[in-house]
This record gives sequence, structure tokens and C-alpha cells, in this order.
Amino acid sequence: MDTASANQNRLSFFGIDRKDYASFARILKMLQKHAPAALADFYEKIAATPEVAKFFKSPQHMDHARDKQLNHWVQLFSNEIGETYFGKAEQIGSVHARIGLAPTWYIGGYAMVLEQVIHEAMAGSPLARLAGNRMAQTIGTLVKCALLDMDIALSSYFRAEEAQRLAVISQVGQALESLAKGDFTVQLEGLPPAFAKLEQDFDFMRTRISETLAQVSQTAESINTGSIEISQASDDLSSRTEQQAASLEETAAAMHQLNDGVRETAEGAAHVNQSVSTAHADATRGGEVVKEAVAAMDDIERSAQEIAKIINVIDGIAFQTNLLALNAGVEAARAGDAGKGFAVVANEVRALAQRSADAAKHIKELISESSRQVTRGVELVGQSGEALDSIVGKVAEIAGLAANISELAAAQSTSLQQVNTAVSEMDKMTQQNAAMVEQSTAAARTLAAEADQLTGLVSRFALQGGPAAHGGATVRDIRNAKPAPRRVARASVRPVVQGNLAMTMKSDPSEDWSEF
Repeated sequence: MDTASANQNRLSFFGIDRKDYASFARILKMLQKHAPAALADFYEKIAATPEVAKFFKSPQHMDHARDKQLNHWVQLFSNEIGETYFGKAEQIGSVHARIGLAPTWYIGGYAMVLEQVIHEAMAGSPLARLAGNRMAQTIGTLVKCALLDMDIALSSYFRAEEAQRLAVISQVGQALESLAKGDFTVQLEGLPPAFAKLEQDFDFMRTRISETLAQVSQTAESINTGSIEISQASDDLSSRTEQQAASLEETAAAMHQLNDGVRETAEGAAHVNQSVSTAHADATRGGEVVKEAVAAMDDIERSAQEIAKIINVIDGIAFQTNLLALNAGVEAARAGDAGKGFAVVANEVRALAQRSADAAKHIKELISESSRQVTRGVELVGQSGEALDSIVGKVAEIAGLAANISELAAAQSTSLQQVNTAVSEMDKMTQQNAAMVEQSTAAARTLAAEADQLTGLVSRFALQGGPAAHGGATVRDIRNAKPAPRRVARASVRPVVQGNLAMTMKSDPSEDWSEF
């Protein structure tokens, strides 16, 4: 039932209808006339009552409350009772509950004010002149006793309700204390029907936390097992990484030595290339010299042939001279004594011609022998030139190969330098990886220790079915379970009284609690 329907039922039960609304104008007039004085007397009594006076900060605060109370009654009897009035009245009751104002003071205040208003109203009526003040006294006494009886009944009702709430709070407190001590097997049972939703929510919470703790325990054990495996794997990886780092360090040293050797080889190849280039140049120049020598030998051979021709001419001259000398001797012989001197000259000329012929013959033989030697020398020099040409070609090939070797050695030296740098970087990275593996191993061991500690903490809780219970609803089932339907609270006619429950209500700074 909603609040509006509950309020209508309340009005119907009290019997407030059109006839009562017809009296509102007279009641309002009476209140405006007599209520201010009655309220003034009432607040004077409040000022003299410490149990109630403590709710007011100052006399001005008390005057403000008096004016607000009168305004509340004026609004009540100015229109028909509706939701605006109910909202205002419930707000006043909530504020009283928040500040801890007991209903006794509120009901007693109404009794005192109504008694004085009735006295004042009856004092000027014809009925009061006939019956005196006894009628007003009787009605006032009736109102006070009726409100006193209502206060006692309500106080008893509220005490019973408070006792019931305290019993529920005690039972819930004991259950929560058991949960705080780690016992999740405790159940909250036997609560009044009004607290059935609390019982359902508590059991839902207990079951869910119990299942969660069980799964936390299982997860902690799994983490512990996994962390141990990770730690062992990290130890193995650390050992292998250290071995790899040592191997890489040795490899880096070997690569450094190899790089130095290849660099020296490259430098030697470059020196060989330079030497071969020099030899190639020298061989080329030697070939040119040989060619020049061959040409000179050819010139000598031609000169020897020219000399041979000249010798032949001399030999012919000597032969002719010998013939002439022979003819001169013959003629001298014919001349007798007159030709004896001429014969002697002729003999000398013939002897000289003979010696010239012999010398020319000997020179011819020498020139022939020299020509043969020159020819042989030309052949040898030609062969030397061909050999030098072949040497020059081979030296050129060697120079090309040496240049290629030098270039390849330089390239290999550069590549090995890069490989050496890469190996050095790999060595550094491997050492860093080894350090990271050691950190991972330490973290895995720490995680294992934390998992053990977590398992120990969870083992303190007594869970339904044991610490690792799988029975009952799982966490997923609990998560998917629909909570019990909430009961719609009825509009209550009793105000909230002082106590722990009343003091936990949220306060609104805009609320004015000073109205009685």
C-alpha cells in the first residue's frame, strides 16, 4: 500500500470528514485567539524543565519554536488535511527522533496547551456561565488523561518495539562477531517477520563471502604452486643465462682476437698489394728495357752486317792489291835489274796485301762470330722480353688478386668488427637478462611467500564444508542469484523514538526541528 492510500485510511479510521472540515474555521479562530497565550505558558514550563530545555540553544530559539508551532496549527486548520500536512508532520516527527525528543514530552505539551485552550474557549461560552468552570475543568481533565493513557500505551508499544529491535540487533551483532572471528558457518535464524529481508541478506552475504574465501584459498594455493614453478624455472633460466653470458664473453674475446688477426691480415694484404703494384711497375719498366735492348741488338746486328760488307770490300781490295803486286813482280822480273827495286816494293805490297787479306779474313770471322752471338743474344733478349711480358701479366693478375684480397680482408675486418660489437651488445643484454631473471626469481619467491601468508590468513576462517569446500552455491551462482524481493514498508502511524536506530537518521540542515 502506498503512502497516500495509508494516509486516507488513517483519516477514515479517525472519522475526519466534511463535518469536521466545516468546524475548521471556528477552531482556527479559537486557536488564533487562545493558542498564543497557551503556548507562551507551555514554553515557560519547558524552560523550567531541564530534560526538555536542553533542546533549545537560547530564549530566542524557544520563541522561534513557539511561533512555528502556532503556524503549524494555523496551516492544519486552514485547509483540508492533505499530503502537504502529512509530509510536514512526518518531517517534524523525524526531526524529533533525530534529536532524541521522547514522545512523552510531545504528547504532554499537547495536553497542557489543549487544556488551556479549552479553558479559555469555554470561559466565554453560555454553557460555562451555566455550569461554571467545572465543565472546562472536566473536559481539560478528560483530554489530559486521554493523552496520558495514549502516552503510556505508546511508550509501552515503543518499548516493546525497541526491545524487539534490540534483540534483533543483539542477534545480528553476535552473528557479525562470529563472522569477525572467522566463523562463516554461523546462521542468522529466528528473526521476526519484519526482519526476514535482513535474514535473507545476511545469509546471502555469508554464503557469498564464504564461497569467495574458499576460492581465494584455492587461488592462493594455485598461485603458490605456480610461483614455485616459476621460481624453479627462473633458477634454471638464471643458470643457463649465466652460462650463456660466460660463453658470450668468451666468444666476444675470441671474436676480438679474430678481428685483430683479420685486421692485421688486411693490413698485410694491403702491403702485399702495394708491393705487387711496385713489382708490376718494375716488371713493366724491365719489359720496356728489354724491348730497347732487343732494338739495340738489332741495330748492332745491322752494324755488324755493314762492317762485314766493308771487310768484304777490304778483302777484295787486298786481293786486287795482291794481284797487282804479283803483276808488278812479274813486270819487275821482266825488267831485270832495273826492276829489282820495284820488285822489292811489289813484294812488300803483296806481303802487306796478304796481311790485310788475312786480317780482313780474321775480322770477318770475328764479325761472323759476333753476328752469331748477337743473333743468339737477340733471341735470348726476345725470350727474356716474352718472359718479362708473361711476368708482367702474372704480376698484374697477382696485383688484382692482392687488391681483391685486400678489399675482402678490409670488408671482413669491418664485418667482424660489427659482429664483435653485436656480440658485445648480446653479452651486455645477456648479463642484464641474468639480472632480470634474478629479480624475477626473487619476485616469484616473494609471491610464493605472500601466497603462503594469504593461505594462512584464509585458513583462519571456518567455512561451511571446510576451508576448500566446493559444496553449495558457487560464486557465479551467487552472483547470478536474484536477491529476495524487498518488502514495501507500510506507512507507520508511530513516530520514530530515541535510540540507536533513531540517531542514525540523516540530518538535513534545512529541517526545522523546533516545532512541537
